[in-house]
Amino acid sequence: MNFAPIDWIIVVVYLAVSMLIGLLGRRYVGNTAHFLVAGRELGTYIGIATLAATEIGTITFMYNSELGYRYGFAAFAAALISGIAMIFVGRTGFVISRLRELRLMTVPEYFEVKYSRGLRIVTGILVALGGILNMGVFLKVEGEFLTVISGMNQKYLVATMIAILLLELVYTTVGGMISIVITDYLQYVLLSIATIIITIYAIHFAGWHTMVSKVETVMGSSGFNPITAPKFGWSFLIWQLLLWLAIHTCWQTTAMRMFSTKSPEISKRVMTWTGFIFLGRGMLPMLWGIAALALLGHGALVGGVPEPIIHGHALAPIDAMPAMLSMLLGPGIRGIVVAGMLAATMSVNSSYLLGWSAVISQDIVGPLRKQMGRPPLLDSTQLLINRICNFAVGVFLIFWGLLYTPPGAVYLYLNITGTIFLAGAFVCVIGGLYWKRANLTGGYCAMLLGAAGAIIPFFFLHKSESFAGFASFGLAALGLLAGSLFGRKSRTATGEMAIANGESR
Repeated sequence: MNFAPIDWIIVVVYLAVSMLIGLLGRRYVGNTAHFLVAGRELGTYIGIATLAATEIGTITFMYNSELGYRYGFAAFAAALISGIAMIFVGRTGFVISRLRELRLMTVPEYFEVKYSRGLRIVTGILVALGGILNMGVFLKVEGEFLTVISGMNQKYLVATMIAILLLELVYTTVGGMISIVITDYLQYVLLSIATIIITIYAIHFAGWHTMVSKVETVMGSSGFNPITAPKFGWSFLIWQLLLWLAIHTCWQTTAMRMFSTKSPEISKRVMTWTGFIFLGRGMLPMLWGIAALALLGHGALVGGVPEPIIHGHALAPIDAMPAMLSMLLGPGIRGIVVAGMLAATMSVNSSYLLGWSAVISQDIVGPLRKQMGRPPLLDSTQLLINRICNFAVGVFLIFWGLLYTPPGAVYLYLNITGTIFLAGAFVCVIGGLYWKRANLTGGYCAMLLGAAGAIIPFFFLHKSESFAGFASFGLAALGLLAGSLFGRKSRTATGEMAIANGESR
């Protein structure tokens, strides 16, 4: 066990304070809008903190450090694309301003405004499927981080996963978005402190010249050039650009932050400034992975890189970063870093739990009731359904996390599961907002072909992530274009009026 008593004290005190603050959010939840979008009252600074905390978690640090370990400095291309795309969306208001004007609570809700209730349900199913599969590996990876850095026996991995999830479920289910926003501010501060500490320790002990030399020795020029790096190349870079534009505009947890702001102009400022944080979100953990390669990368070559070795035991590349920290950090510092990582974990997971459960309750259950001619639910009943969906998603994540192991780099798995719905959603939203000819037939074709383009090549034909991602966006665009040109115009007058007036049905 690497943890000293002071480390346990720091971690336990943080968890207790975080839970207490999160539970206080319950008193401010008066209706579904409070629960899902915090009453649309977020300002610029709290918006930046909560968006950054939502999209920077232990899983983020783990998969980015794994990219650094596997691909060296070439991995920086992915980080640069994500940050630059976010700044572009924020500066121009591309998609996000128009969606915020519609006063939505979920992304699939737009599909009823523009296309039809049926397409909203189909989109909701695909969003929930892709999002939950995406989140399915979070708990296992986060549990591995905690067991490796603390030195706990691996047999406690499952118990650690369940404990993390239960903590997140309690305050998310009780207080919704309000609890998440309140706790995100504390968690963002701790996360920032942990990030600075890890960066200083990693570069100091590994040495910059040693890191550069190690990458050059192991990978050659491919460790610096994303065009020639394995799994990368032009197709990967173009897919990443499309994917990150889609994430920053149509990813449910990101979009919910935009829907929670006071105005479209504030949503633009939040997105712009968070984009600069995103540059560090990717590149700093990649540096940690390169430092881990320099310090621990002495094992047999697997997948073109040496296995990390610590205390005579070989680890997977994704575990290299926490293993390095367990070796470098002393008592007290280790506790602060783990508390910061737990803060990151709870911010991301609570937001994702709320995001995907909101889609199930608001875009599948609710619209299906309307399709069957049932009366609208009372607001209190909607809140109850949201909370039940939250719990059900959490239970599923435990089992999926135990049963499924991504076949390659976790980052690429997360990208492809997100693409299942993002390709079609991105194309449909752009078409609906900026192309008058886009219609219901095109919307169905885009969503179904986009999902098929990601699922079939990757999960069944075992093609590369870049191939599947490219196919997904290409088929989605082709589907919207062909369906809209050859299908009959089906956009409703209600949809026209809602879009023109900036209102949501």
